[in-house]
Amino acid sequence: MQLNHKKWGKLASLGAVAVLSFSVLAACGDKADNQAVNTDEPAVTDNTAVTDNSKVLATYDGGTITEDQFNTELNVMKFLQPAYASLMDSSDIKNSMLDQQIAYSYLQGKATDEEKKEGASMADEQISQLKAQVDQAQLDELLKAQNITEADLKAYMTQVMTAVHYMSNQVADEDVQEEYDTNKESYITADVRHILINFTDPEGNERTDAETLKLAKEAKARVDGGEDFAKVAEEVSEDPGSASNGGLYENASVNQWVEAFKKAALEQEIGVVSDPVKTEYGYHIIKVEDRADTLTDEVKESVRQTLASNKLNDFMENELEGITKSKEEFAADEEPAAEGTETAPTEGTETVPAEGTEDAPAEGTDGADQGAAPDASGDAGTSTDTTTDGK
Repeated sequence: MQLNHKKWGKLASLGAVAVLSFSVLAACGDKADNQAVNTDEPAVTDNTAVTDNSKVLATYDGGTITEDQFNTELNVMKFLQPAYASLMDSSDIKNSMLDQQIAYSYLQGKATDEEKKEGASMADEQISQLKAQVDQAQLDELLKAQNITEADLKAYMTQVMTAVHYMSNQVADEDVQEEYDTNKESYITADVRHILINFTDPEGNERTDAETLKLAKEAKARVDGGEDFAKVAEEVSEDPGSASNGGLYENASVNQWVEAFKKAALEQEIGVVSDPVKTEYGYHIIKVEDRADTLTDEVKESVRQTLASNKLNDFMENELEGITKSKEEFAADEEPAAEGTETAPTEGTETVPAEGTEDAPAEGTDGADQGAAPDASGDAGTSTDTTTDGK
């Protein structure tokens, strides 16, 4: 597995930070019963002054990154992303991590006192959510395994959340409106139930178009006759991603679906059960239960975070080199080059939106969403010309 700057950007970007803290839960299981955690308590802080005499790895406008600081952040990322911990000692990832640390540190320095206060509050909230699911003993053990403290974790999250807030505040309201008007379909979500009759039966035998359509019409007739849509979907729908849920895809981005299904989600009257709609998968009986197609406060925040992520991406690609005065490069043997090495351009680093990561399938696709376009591998997935989660 190869991870370049672009790939690492998807793993450790600002947009992913909001959910990073929960990736550690897979390593420690459910929180033990009867071990309550007071999530109202402030995160642990360490007021002990520690002199950092380690080597300076990078200098930038307004500050430096030392070897101790870098190693602490690297260990924090191993804690937050245990599935990728074994890959984080590669030179490519270390170089990207150092770029990331320069960027976060610089942006934190640019932030106002109010933005820093908000960043600290957001970090406390993240840690509180983590503590609500992991008991203190487990948390301490996991932190110790990476040679970090809870104070280190909070310091990292505060820095990143401050950068998030700073970038969000660089997005003007008129920019939000323009982005929404230009790419409105990307932000429309809907609650849609459907019944799918595939062009192949559950045993893998092909059906003719006529046979498939006949079965779809029979399913619609049951609904039209008064049977509950969800009940019929559970019994006859052949979409494994939604059948057990009564055919429901809830609060799903309409942009993820293939054109005919997307058109129904966008245009069909709320509450009306459609005639069979044909896609490459088969025939769908569709019922749109709700649709969010206005610029609500929630949608505004989603748009703002998308634009903030774009601004960070532009900063990483076009401005980071300019504010970096010197930076050591980690060579293939994972040892840093001589101090003062000229900064190499950061190519391809990119971020994902606050609500999620690009590599994850959109809500409701489940890797087997029969209403979605097939991906390059031939498996059903989200449409390849859009990003997931409406971003």
